[in-house]
Formats: sequence, C-alpha cells, structure tokens
Amino acid sequence: MQIKIVLPALFTFLLMGALVAAQTEVKAAQELHGQAKNAAASKLELGVSVEFSVSGLTKSNVDKVKQSLMAMQVQVYVCDGCKHEQVTAGKCSPCNRDMKSAKEPLFFEAVPSFETETIRLTPLAARTLRYSELEAALMKESIRIDSAKFPLPGKARLVLLGGTLENAKAIEKALVDAKLFEKVAADFDAATGEILVRVQASATPPMRAKVISTIDGLGTKAKLSDVIWGPPMTPTKA
Repeated sequence: MQIKIVLPALFTFLLMGALVAAQTEVKAAQELHGQAKNAAASKLELGVSVEFSVSGLTKSNVDKVKQSLMAMQVQVYVCDGCKHEQVTAGKCSPCNRDMKSAKEPLFFEAVPSFETETIRLTPLAARTLRYSELEAALMKESIRIDSAKFPLPGKARLVLLGGTLENAKAIEKALVDAKLFEKVAADFDAATGEILVRVQASATPPMRAKVISTIDGLGTKAKLSDVIWGPPMTPTKA
C-alpha cells in the first residue's frame, strides 16, 4: 500500500521538476535572444523607425508577414576584424582590412499589427531601404500599403523621373516654401534623367501624398518614382 502511495507522489514530483526545468530553459533562451538583439543594436546604429497603415493584415497571416519582412536582405560590405559595415567595397577605415561582400538583414525590427492595421519598421542605418522594394515585398503577401498615409521620416532621398534641371530647382523651392521638410536640396542627373531630392524631415514627417501633391502642383512632367533611406551606393554632392 505504501508503494502505491509513494509512486504517484514520486511521479508528480518528477513531472513538476521537468516542467520547472523546461520553463527555465525557455526563459534562458528568451534572455539570450534579448541579449543578442541588444548586442546587435549596440554594434550597428539603428535607422529612423516608420509606422504606416496597410490593408490585408489578419490574425492568420501576421506572423508570416513579419517573417517575410525580417527576411529582406541587402548587400553590404563587412570587415571581418571590427565588423565595420558600409555599402561600398574597399578598405575598412578603422583597421585597413579588405571589406567582404555579404547579404545582411535590412530590418532590426518589424512589428505588424492586425488590430491596428499598421506595420512598424526599424531599419539598420547602414542599410538602404527603398519604398518600392518594401511595397513589392508586402504585395507578395497580399498586403497593400496605404501610400497616401505613408510618412517620410528622417533623412531620405526622393527620386523623380521625367524632369529637367529647371524642374529640380522649382521642386526644391516648392518643397521649401511648403515647409514639408527641415532641409531640402535637389539635383538633376543628366545621365539618368533623375531628379534626386535630399530631404530631412522634422519631428512630424510629411505624408507621401502631400509631397506628391506639392510636386504635381507645379505642372511639370516630374513624378515621384521612389523614396530611399540609408546611405547611397555612390557618393553624392554634399
């Protein structure tokens, strides 16, 4: 009789011990993940976060959308020694080693929410984010960006097609007069036919639709083609 009483008690004790051990392992893994994430953040500067409205997010696809965004990669050049990173090939300035080409994640964090129908993204500052590539990646998951309500925070480059040198100066003046950005500088690239407008937003960034309406209001053929955040692939004028 005593054996029958002791065995269930022993089984319960062992089961509780296994559950506690499993919970401890999960907690330890979460802590290690957090430490790794913080370590990555301390080595690589983060870009400006952007939060925007979308349609198509559901409870069933939100995890897949997050995985898809976190899987986006860009080509960078990394130093094996100090882990310095840049977008162009060459020597590492801190330790003079040859930089090696690598594919690295674009985002430090991606937070889609089906409750609010929004996505918040935090890119890494040394990696280049293009609005067109983000839009295409989300379209593959049947998610549509509300482009009219997409904010343009931080430092960015507006790429316009179909314009001229004279249009570039007119567009720069119009954006300055509209006070949409703290800083605006436009240049025309005759080789590509692009107008490149370097902008820096204030604490309250303008919406993409407002920028487009300001540019279209000039009556030129120049149209906003893309928006780029992060370092340029080639040097630009200061």
